[in-house]
Amino acid sequence: MKLRLLVLSLSALSLGITSTSPVSAQSAADIRGFAPVSISSANYANTSRDALVQAVEGQNVVNPPPLSLKALSEPVHFVFIPGEVFESDLSYEDVCELLTASLKEKGYINGADKFGIIREQAKVKLVLRVNFGMRSWRLPKVRTESLTWYDGLVPRPRGRTLTTLGGEVAFENRSGGEDTALSSVAANMNNTSSLFGRGASSANQTVAAPVDPVGATGVAYGNTRDFNLIVIDAFDYQELKAKGKSARRQWTTFVASPVEPGKKFSDVAVTLVRSATPHWGETTQGMQVINDARADVKIGEAVVVPDGK
Repeated sequence: MKLRLLVLSLSALSLGITSTSPVSAQSAADIRGFAPVSISSANYANTSRDALVQAVEGQNVVNPPPLSLKALSEPVHFVFIPGEVFESDLSYEDVCELLTASLKEKGYINGADKFGIIREQAKVKLVLRVNFGMRSWRLPKVRTESLTWYDGLVPRPRGRTLTTLGGEVAFENRSGGEDTALSSVAANMNNTSSLFGRGASSANQTVAAPVDPVGATGVAYGNTRDFNLIVIDAFDYQELKAKGKSARRQWTTFVASPVEPGKKFSDVAVTLVRSATPHWGETTQGMQVINDARADVKIGEAVVVPDGK
């Protein structure tokens, strides 16, 4: 029987909430074959700022050796809460069911039972905000700054700036947008003869144009395209109750794969979760890009098994 998980609301959890440096380029030949799965993860609470930037912005690793699962020294209980949900043929409950089994391997224990009831609230240490589905994106990696509950997959604007103009959307290079415009901005910034360029007053400073961290063709990263993604943001349960939207993120793990024609989100969700299992709550060295058999999704032929066999 299919496990059914209750969608937990903010009020149900009593949270009390009132309502870039480019990654190094690599050969396009490295990503031929299966659509790559990428994992990027940052533990903001346990990694120094300098070490975090060096790790996240470091060289990507294509088909790294399988990472040994390193479970937590002690189990940590959590509860799920929905984040941003995009186009998907899986429900939030379906995704939580997949994540519950995966996170348990790492030592994170779902504090809610199959009915969504938190029976031992005192044990709950984390709130895991789940974002998932198909979304246009550019660079599926985590941020290096520790953001708050107020911020989602992209940071919320704060004040009136040239990038927000007082609106509710803030641009960032990871999420993408109009690639031609981005390249033009970078070119103007690097123009040494431009009044607004770096050349006249800061000849040794440049702003790199958006680069493709894996390659420049077909299944390349670096250009805005459709991705399947699952992103978990972890928050301290007590801090979230006390500070609401000002609570700071403890860790984020971002797993994604480019959308392939004819495949639904459900076709790749298990692969995404399985690939991310050793990385929940960790800090990765660059994006871990998997395009070998581990990232392949094979749909077997249905076989009817007679009763009693």
